[in-house]
Amino acid sequence: MDLFARAVDAVMVDAGVERAVLVGHSMGTPVARQFYRKYPKKTLGLVIVDGPLQPLGDKKMMDGFIAPLRGPDYKKVAAGFIDSMMGPEVPPSLREQIKTSMLSTPQSVAVSAMEGMADDSIWGRDKIEVPVLAVMAKGPFWPADNEQIFRSIAPNLDYQMWPGVTHFLMMEKPKAFNDAVLAFVDKQKLLKK
Repeated sequence: MDLFARAVDAVMVDAGVERAVLVGHSMGTPVARQFYRKYPKKTLGLVIVDGPLQPLGDKKMMDGFIAPLRGPDYKKVAAGFIDSMMGPEVPPSLREQIKTSMLSTPQSVAVSAMEGMADDSIWGRDKIEVPVLAVMAKGPFWPADNEQIFRSIAPNLDYQMWPGVTHFLMMEKPKAFNDAVLAFVDKQKLLKK
């Protein structure tokens, strides 16, 4: 997550962007949080898209989850994992687009990134002091007290739980997602006019 955070900073430096609102989907959430830790003065706000602010499980559970991705059936295992994040509401063309994109990730990169998410050092309870928008897919994955967990870490939080979408909600409902982000940025006055 630290490497990804530094990569985001390198892109911003190259583009001449001094401060930004970071949007992190899924694993992008701990990446955006790590960026905020390293570069708080460069962070105007965070948008969390169906991603965690606490570990997804203990070390044993995470090791058990990652282990099959290390094997020779990586593509098959990864395809099943991706399918498990999408419900019947995802149109076949979008399902195929997501799977093709995600399965193009080399095994070593996917495993290393998952191992990075299992690193306890990224899950501190330190506060996020910039405005945060969390847009989550309603379903059984998130604990009932997820909003309270998020608020304990991000006091200036706009928490939205969307029904009828899956983990890829920003691709399923792009207009609604873009509208939510723009409304958040406008309400928090995060961009210069």
